[in-house]
Amino acid sequence: MTRLATDAEPIPVTVLTGFLGSGKTTLLRHLLGHPGMGETAVIVNEFGEIGLDHALIETSDEDTLLLDNGCLCCGLRGDLVDTLMSLLERRERGETPAFGRVAIETTGLADPVPVLQTFRTDPLRLSRFEFEGLVTCWDAVNGARSAANHREAARQVALADTAIVTKTDLGDGAAARAEVARLNARAVLREAVHGAVDPADVLNGAARLAAPETDGGEPHRHGRRRHDRIVSVSAFGNRALDWDRVRRAVAGLVESHGDRLLRLKGLLKVEGREGPVGVDGVQHLFHRPRPLEAWPPGLDRPFLVGVAEGAAREELRGWLLAILSPGDGV
Repeated sequence: MTRLATDAEPIPVTVLTGFLGSGKTTLLRHLLGHPGMGETAVIVNEFGEIGLDHALIETSDEDTLLLDNGCLCCGLRGDLVDTLMSLLERRERGETPAFGRVAIETTGLADPVPVLQTFRTDPLRLSRFEFEGLVTCWDAVNGARSAANHREAARQVALADTAIVTKTDLGDGAAARAEVARLNARAVLREAVHGAVDPADVLNGAARLAAPETDGGEPHRHGRRRHDRIVSVSAFGNRALDWDRVRRAVAGLVESHGDRLLRLKGLLKVEGREGPVGVDGVQHLFHRPRPLEAWPPGLDRPFLVGVAEGAAREELRGWLLAILSPGDGV
């Protein structure tokens, strides 16, 4: 059992949230590349059938992994308190390298209130940790639409200690900043293009532990949509694809179902390339394909993960297979 060390300096914990496709993983990847972030433990929680964010951070879906820069990475598979305590106990037994900071990347569909309440409702077990702040990524292209249609997206920014406006190179940065300020005038506001931001602007926020206990005071009164209307599906392919056919298939999917397709991301095998090509899109907006030199550990064939609202699982799977296996009649 881990000893309660009241004289030890508490380990700061930063929670990184933001709706699907808002740029959390890109921001986290940039932060972990900073020289001062080498003693960081990263906990990733992914909504979906594949821990793809692990692959994008260039790790894999194992219990605890040591990244190239000395950071630790693990997946959140159960209770957050148990995950934090397990990391601490392994550190004290010398089974993992020392870490002086924890960053938790939540799923894009997470309501941040239960995470914040964790640090209030279990102070004894978490006495070695100190919640430092909630950092929310806000997409300058889709942020306002996401907040209008999804209660979680509005709450993520409303509760933020620091709000990071992303994709200002693709959207209206001024309008995005104004919308964030309208939802949360107390948050420290920063911008990050392609994840580039000074860690000091993200990891020193003053935590606001007084998270609301109920829905009272919620900033939006839009119709609420439940998680049971949101489905996540993964699909696998086998063959290398002609990139022009992939591009046409994606364009057709976005044109027909872009409003319901909340997120599409994955790795594809493309003709003429040894390594995979990463694709990442949110509704009608797709980022530039990201070629990788090699397949990440544990991932050796093409796949896509889709998150959609108001679509049946098999319908969504058909959308993905239309990209992975064009012309196969699926």
